[in-house]
Amino acid sequence: MKNVLITIGKLYLLLAALCFVVGCDDDKEDVAPGLYVASEEIETFPGDTVLVSGTASNYTGLESITLSCENWGIHKVYDLKGQKPKVFNYDYRLIVPKNATFEDHLLITIRDVNGWETKKNVLLAYIADMTSPVMQTQLPERISVDFNTTTNKGSWNLNVKFTDDRELKSIRMQIPDIQMDETVEVSGRSGELKRTIDFTTGEFPVTLTLSDAGGNETIVRTTIVVMLAEEEDPIQDYAQMYVVNAGENPDDYVNGYYRYMDRKDAYQYEGKFYASTDNTEIYFVPTKSMEGDLYGTSPYVSSKLMNKNGYVVPVILPKKGYYGIWIDLNAHTYSIWEYEIPSGSYTGALCVSGTGFTIGDWGAPAENMKKVDNDYRYEYDMELVDGYSGDYQYYFYSPDWAHVFRADTAGNWWYESATGSCIIYKTDYAGKVKVTFDTAAPWGTIKKITE
Repeated sequence: MKNVLITIGKLYLLLAALCFVVGCDDDKEDVAPGLYVASEEIETFPGDTVLVSGTASNYTGLESITLSCENWGIHKVYDLKGQKPKVFNYDYRLIVPKNATFEDHLLITIRDVNGWETKKNVLLAYIADMTSPVMQTQLPERISVDFNTTTNKGSWNLNVKFTDDRELKSIRMQIPDIQMDETVEVSGRSGELKRTIDFTTGEFPVTLTLSDAGGNETIVRTTIVVMLAEEEDPIQDYAQMYVVNAGENPDDYVNGYYRYMDRKDAYQYEGKFYASTDNTEIYFVPTKSMEGDLYGTSPYVSSKLMNKNGYVVPVILPKKGYYGIWIDLNAHTYSIWEYEIPSGSYTGALCVSGTGFTIGDWGAPAENMKKVDNDYRYEYDMELVDGYSGDYQYYFYSPDWAHVFRADTAGNWWYESATGSCIIYKTDYAGKVKVTFDTAAPWGTIKKITE
């Protein structure tokens, strides 16, 4: 987004306007209003939003400011007859039409109360799209599909998400060995493709080509491996699932090790997770225990999700950062993608309070929490009381109380709300702990400090 006018120009006009107000005579009533344009050109593209800012001035008073471009359907009028200001600053959000033609002009017209006008044409130029679309769902190099001897086929449930900074055009799926070549038209800045594709046994190379309106492409390749099923423990349609860090010990945590995943449909669950390092390893469990059912991937095919505690290996999150996660227990598949941090996620000062801490129930800590890793993650060292008999609870708040983060009593969902419940947890541990919170993908933890 590019501003048409710059601050220096605004200051110049403001000073000029003040001079008009203080030292002008009646013989200057024929002076045209002032309009300063720092840039002669706006570079943009279809679907973009451009902030057009500027300042107009005249010692006799302003009547109107008009921004117009007939071919783009723009006709914005600031009617100032009731105010007759000598100086007026305007900010107009210009939405570029999807079918916009370029090398056109935006006409800015300033009119004063005496009918004198000043006009300026600003060139509307096209800026080329040089950025390729992004496949948000990270497909592994090899995807395992079980061959069903009853139906005599193996079914792959494809579910990919993708984005572009401007406008998507299409996604093409090619599987030469089964004579599949399908192109699906898409639009907007985000999209999703879902398909169920049947195979016989064998290996089947797949190519996905993502295109945007600017002609840029992103190509993703994988191979579907269809084989007889490996033995696993029975699966269930659990009420919920939890995602856990396989590289950490749950006994080191007082609360928050098991991160809740929502049940979206039968056998299907979705959640979020923050990987604090590259190549973070994760498992999925239906209860807050590592002893029963445990889901990971086949040791032979890294994309095959299965239930076999002691046999499966962890899913790998390749890079440090935030992830969205989708698992389908019945289809033995999973998807991971880079989680987009919501705009407006809180990054200011944060405090922690609760019950069972040595600072006293609902007491205020001596300091704000410290940021770690990024702008959204906070931590603070505290201590749990020995022999506490009440309910252990905790929550987070900004020093001005404008932002309060709390969870349901079970601790499944953290959210921002001034009122509501607080998480209730149980522990036999007494001693120093590290309390953490993440405002980008809200989640709190309490970890023992044993050193």
